[in-house]
Amino acid sequence: MTAFRYALRSASFATAYLVVYLTCTVLPWFPVPALAVAAVWLTAQTGYGNRRLDVVMLATVAMVGATLNGAGLLLCAVAAIVAVLPALLFAVLMQRQLPGFWQGHGDRFRKPRAALVRLAGIAPLAAATGIVLETVADTGFAAAPAALHFAIGTATLFLAPLAVRATRTHSDGPGRPTLTVVR
Repeated sequence: MTAFRYALRSASFATAYLVVYLTCTVLPWFPVPALAVAAVWLTAQTGYGNRRLDVVMLATVAMVGATLNGAGLLLCAVAAIVAVLPALLFAVLMQRQLPGFWQGHGDRFRKPRAALVRLAGIAPLAAATGIVLETVADTGFAAAPAALHFAIGTATLFLAPLAVRATRTHSDGPGRPTLTVVR
């Protein structure tokens, strides 16, 4: 990927993340949590080898979003930790447990039910990590909204890879043979 394309993708991610983050602060029941946007971004960028740059960018964008909400320096750092850790956990587990699943690779060697079971384990783990960090960071976080945020986060983290995978596999066309390389 060229530096220009990386900068363009990074700018589009930053815009999408800020829009979702600020919308979630106004509408707490928004169906797409900021965690899902961050996790999708880090997972999509896995193949390019710029993970540390993506993590720094995600932390910076999370700090900007917290600053726009009126947070101070320490609270901005906490917001960055709350944004980065669950998304990074999701991306690393997707890379380790289901390599290539995101793009539809390795399907000849992987049973579909086993892949869905692994994804069903990764999504709630990342969502629970996000809820625990939010609960620790925000002392006024109640139990009922935490359960709802967990359910929304789990559902979006489970459905996002399936949606991207479905769009990626159908874009190749039905008659075109694909080559899968598993490392």
